[in-house]
Amino acid sequence: MAISAKVIGITTTNEEIINETTLQDLEINGGYAANICYTQKSYDEILKEDYNKTVNRAEANKLNHHHSVFGHDYISLYFEGIPKIIAMLINNEQEYNTSEKSGRYTTMYGTEKENKLYNKWYTIFQKEIKNTYPNEPYLTDTMINKKAKENARYLLSIFIPTKMKYTTSFRQLNYLYNFTEKMLNEKTNNPLKNELKPYLEEFKNTLQSTGYISNGITDYRNRQFSLIKDNNTFDEHFSRSYSVNYDASFVALADLQRHRSLDYSLSLKDNKEYFIPPIIRNNKDLVKEWLKDISSISNFPQGLLININETGKYENFILKLYERICTAPQLEVMQITKETLKKYLEALKHSKSINDHRIYEELINYSKGAPCTFNGFVCNSPCHFKEGISLTRKV
Repeated sequence: MAISAKVIGITTTNEEIINETTLQDLEINGGYAANICYTQKSYDEILKEDYNKTVNRAEANKLNHHHSVFGHDYISLYFEGIPKIIAMLINNEQEYNTSEKSGRYTTMYGTEKENKLYNKWYTIFQKEIKNTYPNEPYLTDTMINKKAKENARYLLSIFIPTKMKYTTSFRQLNYLYNFTEKMLNEKTNNPLKNELKPYLEEFKNTLQSTGYISNGITDYRNRQFSLIKDNNTFDEHFSRSYSVNYDASFVALADLQRHRSLDYSLSLKDNKEYFIPPIIRNNKDLVKEWLKDISSISNFPQGLLININETGKYENFILKLYERICTAPQLEVMQITKETLKKYLEALKHSKSINDHRIYEELINYSKGAPCTFNGFVCNSPCHFKEGISLTRKV
């Protein structure tokens, strides 16, 4: 029998269709999908089934936790005023697509005090970059402005409002609502979780207001938001799969977690420490001023260092190398990825496993610098920035 395909659903931005699509429509679509599993009928025949029978099947699938049938319809939400940390919470759940306001390409706005210090350090970073790289063609005025914004945003709170388009399945949207309820009801001494709760209450109400939260489509496997842990330090290992721990800022984690083939979690450090941008690290006076300013703004500035655990497969780590060790990615993320590769190679080099040595021989090909040094890779926009290619840049 020849393969055939018929389009039976598509995401739309047509406001009339959106306004006419009800919660019951999405539940019914789940009932239709479920019948594919249980009948010999064609899809056209399924659509002609008695309406009440389809409704009953959808309700039965809610009760028996066969929720995958509700994952076919996707919903796109445009959030305004969503705190950065809640964007990170939902981005960590992996079943999504997101387009979010960039802290590298656009100016970010927080409280009056945050804005004042942001603008102060934006100017300082512009000056320091120009002084450090006075004759670097790659660092045009436009690029310097971008790099200055990239560093100034470390000062801003993780609760700073942002905007994003977020697309996920009908099922996952309901799971996110369920995860939000669980975190709100959790009794905890974790200061980050507790400071989050007022924002989560508003987020829960916002999800409810979409009209697409269904009674019965809740996670039954005791899952919850995967990002914030009370303790996420595990033994490191490097083989076909790997697990690595390191300190990083919220800024870096927000970028790292968008590589959805890898898993990330965070926990708070016992003592507060802050990321110091490399471009100012050799200036003691600026470092002292930076630490004074960043610690004065919020309990949780985006430059606060946190414990990160990263877990995944080596094949997906290689994919990360193509995206994260380059002149273009944010500096902190590039440095983290570079150091993880170094750890990975060192562990495999001393392993007694033949298979680990095979992986070592593959990974060593990615240890010479940016992706433009990888075998067979062709860069569409070469930077010609020597420190960027050698992964020694300061900005």
